[in-house]
Formats: sequence, C-alpha cells, structure tokens
Amino acid sequence: MSPAAVAARKPAVFLALFFSALAIFPQRVVSLAPGLTEIVFAIGCGDTLVGVTKFCDHPQAAKRIEKVGGFLDVSMEALVALEPDIVIAYPEHAARMKLLPSRVRMLTARHDRLSDLLGSMLEIGRVLGGEKAAERLVASIRQRLRLVKLRVRGERKPRVLFIAGRNTQELKNMFIIGNNDFLNDLLQVAGGVNAYRGNIDYPSISLETVIALDPEFIFEISSHYEGITDERIFALWRPLSMVSAVSGGRVRVVRDPAWLRPGPRVAGVAEELSRTLHPQRSSPAPRETGKND
Repeated sequence: MSPAAVAARKPAVFLALFFSALAIFPQRVVSLAPGLTEIVFAIGCGDTLVGVTKFCDHPQAAKRIEKVGGFLDVSMEALVALEPDIVIAYPEHAARMKLLPSRVRMLTARHDRLSDLLGSMLEIGRVLGGEKAAERLVASIRQRLRLVKLRVRGERKPRVLFIAGRNTQELKNMFIIGNNDFLNDLLQVAGGVNAYRGNIDYPSISLETVIALDPEFIFEISSHYEGITDERIFALWRPLSMVSAVSGGRVRVVRDPAWLRPGPRVAGVAEELSRTLHPQRSSPAPRETGKND
C-alpha cells in the first residue's frame, strides 16, 4: 500500500477506534434498579451514571443523580433527555425500553438467582470498563459466602419464612419468597431451608398456610413498614403461639433494603442470616481442610 493510501486511511482508522472505545466504555449510563446502581458504584464506575430511579439510595452519591422515575414507571421522556449511551435494566423493563433511540445500547441483567447476579456483575464490568474491579468484587463475594457455608457446616437447617409484603395493619395478603430467588440461595448458604416448598416464585399465602408451614424463623422484610414500630409488628404475631417461630420468639423485622435488593451487599445478608439462624456458630469460620491434611 502506498504512503498516500496509508495516510488517507489514518483518519478512518482513528474514528473507528474512537467510536469502538465509546461503545465499549460508554460515558453516559442510566440504571433502572437500585441493585444495578449499587453494582455500578461498587466496580468504580459510578461517575458514568447520569440517571437512576427514585429508589436508588445507596451509596449516598446515588441520591444526587438525576431521577427517571420508579422501577416500572420509568419516565421515557426524562430518560431520553439524558442522552444515555447505555441503559442497564432488568427483563421486566424490556417492553418500555423498545421506545429508546436505536443508538442507545441496552444491557439486560438477570437478577433472579445468585448465580445470575454474579454473572451480571461481571458483564456490567466488561461493558463499563470496570472488568478487573468486577472480577475482584465477585471473587470477594464468593469467598465470603464460602466462609459462611463453612461456619454453619453440619448444623441442622431451620425452616425459614421470608415475608416480602402484606397488609400493613394485619396478617393478610402475605407475599413470600419462594425457592427461585437470590434470597433463597443466600438462605441455603447461611444454613437454613425455605419453609415453603412449592413451585411458585412469589406466592401469596394465608395465615392458615403459615400455621401449616410452621416456620422456625419468620423474617418480615418490607419497605412498607415505615412509621410502624417493631413492637406493633410483633403484637400481630403473638396470638399465633402454635407457630414455632412465634412461640420461640424468632420473628425478625428486617428494614435493610439490601435483603430484597440483588447487588454487591448480598454477602453481608448471608452473614447476618447465618448469625441469626446459628448464633452458636458466630465465631470465626473454621479452617478449610485440604486434601493433604
């Protein structure tokens, strides 16, 4: 190829590399879920975020980012006005995101199971240019979960019921976490078993079903209890002394949103769960036995 031809190709090559870099490392990112926002910050890419939901409140810096609505009621007008290069979303957002300009890249993250979550962290890292940080984050989470499993190894697994929502003033219309959720995966790591053994992901159950399931621990996890004291919640359960969790004083109120938020804080949830279910094993984890020991 002649020197003139080479010189003529240089601008084209430069532009191709430039736009390729922008595609790989987008400068303007919108996150449509709190857990996704936390992941972006955890891998050191928080400064790329130009839009988040009104529920994105962790870390503190997320509160200062432009809001584009809620989880499923995203304002497409507000989102498009931010001119994002990429939108990180869940499959639930797919229908509305079809309204995005074709130039905007969609990154759909899976969040149902723990394995989905960890895989999504790595993918978000690759797309945003935080691959190494994402790998370190996932490795740290896996290590912490491994230590939790070691700590409770050999312990009997108590039956646990996770209530993720209900009527605020009474024990009705209770929605619980089934067996196909990341929180159930964390429960297994922490040395527990779901009291509900059915196939519905998030069933609505009656008080009679709670009595029949007879959980040994009940975790009330909801953001709808603001202004309602723990004592008022416990008072609702006290008449159900036939339920093991109630008679044993093992009803817990969880106000930390991380418990229902698939994100980088999942290892902490597993650690807290294990301490609650197995307080006798809350000391440092035993050394893992090697093949040559």
